[in-house]
Amino acid sequence: MNHKSISAGPIRNRALTALHDAFSRHLPSVVLDDKGYASDFGDILLPLVSVEDFEADLSAGSGNELQTKFRAVHSSSALGVNSFAPFKQRIGELALLGHNGFQTLAFEQKCPTGLRRGTPPNLDVLLAGVGGVVGIESKLTEYLTMHKARFSSAYEQEIRDARREQGYFREMLRLLDAPDSYRWLDAAQLIKHAFGLAKTYSDRPVTLLYLFWEPANPSASPVFAEHRREVAAFAERVAGSTPVFRAMSYPELWSAWSDAGQQDWLARHVEELRVRYEVTL
Repeated sequence: MNHKSISAGPIRNRALTALHDAFSRHLPSVVLDDKGYASDFGDILLPLVSVEDFEADLSAGSGNELQTKFRAVHSSSALGVNSFAPFKQRIGELALLGHNGFQTLAFEQKCPTGLRRGTPPNLDVLLAGVGGVVGIESKLTEYLTMHKARFSSAYEQEIRDARREQGYFREMLRLLDAPDSYRWLDAAQLIKHAFGLAKTYSDRPVTLLYLFWEPANPSASPVFAEHRREVAAFAERVAGSTPVFRAMSYPELWSAWSDAGQQDWLARHVEELRVRYEVTL
């Protein structure tokens, strides 16, 4: 892979500008600072999102998200909340990955890996139901910057259970030798999430869903196609492992919700999501 052939800096700047412009058109009364942050996290929310449906979860999570990164127009955490929070009180209507029957929905949930030290990874969204658990890692523009895989030595030394025989562990070992294997995909973060999910929910089926933003015109830059190729390569390397790895874009998710012919509220919600996030670069 020739990592020198594509530069992400300009396309990320274009994406940030487009997202900020779309927000300002949508909510011209909200003043953003020069970094794209609103003064209050409530200003970032879409109409059908209630603070009560996520505030306690984010306040209990690591990083004080509500008073920091969440206030950004380009926050991936806010994108996850804006997409899923309206289902909190309508959980029976949520369909994802061809499944429904979810019973609980939570944000910024810790899934301890079992290591003696370190901060447990936080999943942006966690769904549970009769069919199992789905942990979601949400991405907006983060993958448009260079990533290098890094792991504490504790992962190799302390994981001694069945996870050691899984594809995620083998991929971690490969990345320890070749940390630059992925440029756009934060594979190390996904592997850590996988370790946490497998440890926390060893008694039921579990899926790790990588849910990522793309613009309305991903052909605007080869970065988006390269990112998808890296996602596909990662999926192939961890195939057959626990948790099951799945990936889809937010536009694909919103299209699936629209195509399902759900209630009027969901059609309105998807339209609001698209107005805010489905920008052209």
